[in-house]
Amino acid sequence: MKRTLQEIFNPLLDFLVGYCTGLSLLYTNISFALTRQDKRFTALKDTHKGQRCFIVGLGPSLTVDDLNALADHHEYTFSMNRCYQLFEKTKWRPDCYVLTDGKACTEPTMKAIDEMLADGTMVLYSKMQVRNMPDQAIWFKSRYNHFIKANSKWKHYQKQGHYCKMSPDAGTFIYDGHTCVHSIIQIAYYMGFTEVYLIGTDCSYSPGHRHAAGIATSKFALKPNDDMEKFIIDYESMQEDIDAKGLDFHIYNVTRDGALEVFPRKRLEDVLKN
Repeated sequence: MKRTLQEIFNPLLDFLVGYCTGLSLLYTNISFALTRQDKRFTALKDTHKGQRCFIVGLGPSLTVDDLNALADHHEYTFSMNRCYQLFEKTKWRPDCYVLTDGKACTEPTMKAIDEMLADGTMVLYSKMQVRNMPDQAIWFKSRYNHFIKANSKWKHYQKQGHYCKMSPDAGTFIYDGHTCVHSIIQIAYYMGFTEVYLIGTDCSYSPGHRHAAGIATSKFALKPNDDMEKFIIDYESMQEDIDAKGLDFHIYNVTRDGALEVFPRKRLEDVLKN
């Protein structure tokens, strides 16, 4: 019985994918071991002990009114990626801007980073994934072996379920996840925040409504609802790890609507009244 081309080439493709995955793991392990943590990052430990902060995602539910309310109440905020595209519409600016995806380092983003640094915004980035950042930007170490394994198409490395962890000491390293928000949560804990409020983390969107109004769709943007389930699984995994480690750290969701139900829901207006 003659074998089909698929039956002939599949074993070869499996081998090549597995070989590339192995090389990726070797490279990341060596790079991780040789990279020393930025002392400016370790100096951030417990600088906001006992306080609360907001992580501003860029989902379609986020509004300019939300941002202005955060600014009016002088809340400490983190944000990411192309949040700068909203600056023309709001007086809000993030206190800390975080970048973990090298694909997001476009020319407009780098220009915006220079402007944010000049305005006093703290800029943090993942040393393992982002390159050619200004000297004033502060970097941190990301460990993403688990990320490579979990997303590998080679059966030997495939891992279903929960793998995104919570680093109890971001000064040593941070666990990578599918979104920048996972890194920011670990940074917030390291900086001493005990309450984190997520806003604009919809974990769902419809065609034509992938981001907050005013943010252009990137060519790297996910297809509608692709990977949303992975995002939620990551949040579940992180909360499980927080509970298992007994950390005095609480995450709440003040996103309007959306599909993220892992964390207790609160209304932004109620939180800001306190």
